[in-house]
Amino acid sequence: MLPVCASVGKADLVSHPVPIRCVALIGEAGSGVSTLSRALAHHQTDIVWLDAGASSELVAGPCLAASDAVVIVVSAVQGLSSVMSELWERVSHLPTTVVVTHLDVPGADIDESAAVCRRVLGLDLHIPFLPIHDDDGTLAGFLDVLGDVIHVQDADGSQILSTDDEHRALTQAYRDELIDLLLAECADDTTVEAMAAGAHVTYSQVSTWLLEGVSTSRIHVALGFAAHTNRGDIGLDLIAAHLDSTTPALSAHQLPVLTLPDGDPTDPLQIDGPAVALVLGRDAAGTCCRVLGGTISDGDLVMAVSADETAPVTVSWTDATSASAGSVVHTTHELAAGTTLASLDHIVMVESG
Repeated sequence: MLPVCASVGKADLVSHPVPIRCVALIGEAGSGVSTLSRALAHHQTDIVWLDAGASSELVAGPCLAASDAVVIVVSAVQGLSSVMSELWERVSHLPTTVVVTHLDVPGADIDESAAVCRRVLGLDLHIPFLPIHDDDGTLAGFLDVLGDVIHVQDADGSQILSTDDEHRALTQAYRDELIDLLLAECADDTTVEAMAAGAHVTYSQVSTWLLEGVSTSRIHVALGFAAHTNRGDIGLDLIAAHLDSTTPALSAHQLPVLTLPDGDPTDPLQIDGPAVALVLGRDAAGTCCRVLGGTISDGDLVMAVSADETAPVTVSWTDATSASAGSVVHTTHELAAGTTLASLDHIVMVESG
């Protein structure tokens, strides 16, 4: 499944739809990629959530090449294979967040899942929200390490509660470790000198540093998630807010690499350069594409370039009259995931390996 923006009728077609951010979710079979992507698509509608899980029809390579950020979904009751290590190497330049699922299973441990990621992926993870449980062991919510509050959820909805001394003792080591990291990676020299002289940083400062660190790939965090029958999706609000704040626009990070159809190198992709789009896959609205450079209008003649063939195609957008870089649009053409749509005078393809 490929969660995307809802399609619109012909009467509602717009020119140059607003560029939208794309987040790819990758994970082992059974880790909960599709469950999480569906929940996020319902909760946060201004981001396209690309389901690149093991059972997805998407080709992971093209999907990841078109993404602005990546979520690695890790089950608290499964391990990680070498496949995930290979995928991580391909997305390590993008802002990456780990989401640990199945935290409602007895014995699930977010610290252990983070340790698995360190061993298999070489990914140094930090945990800003610690899972907390009811007296019967049921996952109830998360303890904010930096904010000194508790985000709890029950059948009536979510709420924020104050911590007590017991909670503060639990979070102190996590808080100290995270603040030390943020000071080293994100704080300016003036702040570091002030801290050395005894000054205290504010919650606003450290929160800003954390989001900046993740959005620039200097820091990686692990967040928790559990789809609970009675309580709903526990942790979804925190995940959605975090990803909304740490996912840059297409122009703000390293762009996908282009090659000539024969594999030879060519000029780098330019947001405002020749038209280039990438086919992500098919969903209920048709063939889904992301425009990576230039503008492609309904009726334009472009070249569809894949590893197997290069053929001219007259674009037929179903939800826009024209689409500029960053846009996600649909076409009636049945094109394979990973196919590049390029202008006739700049025939290139997106490298997805």
